Amino acid sequence: MVDSLAMRPFVLGALLCLTAAPVRGESDPGASRMLRQLDSREALQDSLESFFDSRVCTPLKQGRFTLPGDVAAPEVRLPTDPFVWISGCSVRALAFEPRPEGTTARLLLELDGVDREGARRSVRGEASATLSQPRRAAWRLEQVELAWRQEAVRPEPRFLEEAERAGLVLPPEADGEAAGIQASMSNGALAVRDFDGDGLVDVLVADPRALYLFRATAPLRYVRTRLAVSPPKGAWFSSLAAGDFDADGDPDVIVTTQTAWNAESRPAALRNDGKGRFTVVASRLPPANSHASLATDFDADGKLDLVFLHYPMKYGPDDFLAAKDGRPARFFRGKGDLTFQEVAPPRDERHRRWGLAAVAADLLGEGRPQVYVANDFGDNDLWRFDAQGTPRDVTDAHHLRDPGNGMSADVGDVNGDGRLDLYVANMFSKAGTRVLAAARVRPELKARLDKFAAGNTLYLSREDGGFDEVARARGVNRGLWAFGSIFLDADDDGRLDLAVANGYYSAPNRKDL
Repeated sequence: MVDSLAMRPFVLGALLCLTAAPVRGESDPGASRMLRQLDSREALQDSLESFFDSRVCTPLKQGRFTLPGDVAAPEVRLPTDPFVWISGCSVRALAFEPRPEGTTARLLLELDGVDREGARRSVRGEASATLSQPRRAAWRLEQVELAWRQEAVRPEPRFLEEAERAGLVLPPEADGEAAGIQASMSNGALAVRDFDGDGLVDVLVADPRALYLFRATAPLRYVRTRLAVSPPKGAWFSSLAAGDFDADGDPDVIVTTQTAWNAESRPAALRNDGKGRFTVVASRLPPANSHASLATDFDADGKLDLVFLHYPMKYGPDDFLAAKDGRPARFFRGKGDLTFQEVAPPRDERHRRWGLAAVAADLLGEGRPQVYVANDFGDNDLWRFDAQGTPRDVTDAHHLRDPGNGMSADVGDVNGDGRLDLYVANMFSKAGTRVLAAARVRPELKARLDKFAAGNTLYLSREDGGFDEVARARGVNRGLWAFGSIFLDADDDGRLDLAVANGYYSAPNRKDL
């Protein structure tokens, strides 16, 4: 899934403008002065980044690991010792403070390459540094002291791209099928199930205007077919929720559709008639214009239920921190026959946030699932359900009110204590971290804004039902512009690993990644 807001790099600046502005709209000299100061600092930062790219990283990638005297003092050492070849290099200032005697900075260093054994190696670290500026357009590293350093070694590639050979490739989009820029930035839904009951897992893919079923004929061998179903005029397919909604032993599919500017659009229900053959049937689902969906049995009655999330397709929210112009999450109890009845939380808990993704799991150890919703704009929510399926917001009671661009969530027992933990993909921005380090705003607002750019969140469950946030301490907050994350045991060692998908690669300038 891709966030529809292409202007996200400017969010932090806009936030600072909004939070510094006076209440009644009159001109505020203080706000203008703060913005001029930030502009000046960012111009200085641009020259620093140019220095790191051209005078530090370029020589390293050319094999010159000893920096010349006009670039660094003789005692300055970067963590290049494991490498014989460096293919990737990034040095960025997370914070810096210009001083007459020399600029101090907190640097994030990222190096990728090949070591003496021929293995692929990555080095990540933070360092405190002092730089001098011998002349206006020049910098020199006077001191670099590593605060921490992490290394990863991969003798062989852990994963190989096999999609084309396996037949998991979509056709080029036919002329006239695109539903506009919103659809092209919002497609990509998957449902992975054994739809035809042959013991091999199939893949259903939602393109904006088409559904493709990849039937497995053998392990890693698929044949693509297009289903005879289309979205309503002006809409596109936005999400897939797969499960046995009619209790006949094979997986059915609920397909949500979405339109530009929040016009209503009705989901489709696809009944599996056996062997992966689908028929569109009435579901009694109302027009929902949903961006994401989730199948789970939230009322624990043995029948699959649905959760729909709404993401407005417009320029931006009314409040980047606490949006109130989205639409509440919607909950539907399944009747076991592909029909559903809507249940709603109390009126004061119908939060109008911008919902992106959700995960269902028994985070509270109650024997039935709760639903955690990651909201792009507005705090995230944990929903608990009573015997009638009525949802209640219990986020604050369990210390899970995570602010900061929630993009996805996944659960797993990270520390082997028998309780489920929660990982949330958010946004880590080097530029945002740096700008906020220099911002002068109220302490309580500063803490919230810092979280806005701090990256992903890891909550470890406690025996008392609460959760502790430990992402920075465990080194898993920096997922960059994270759009999705999952737990998996990637190296088959019995311990859960994390995979994070990130986006907004700003080639050729990677300065905000």
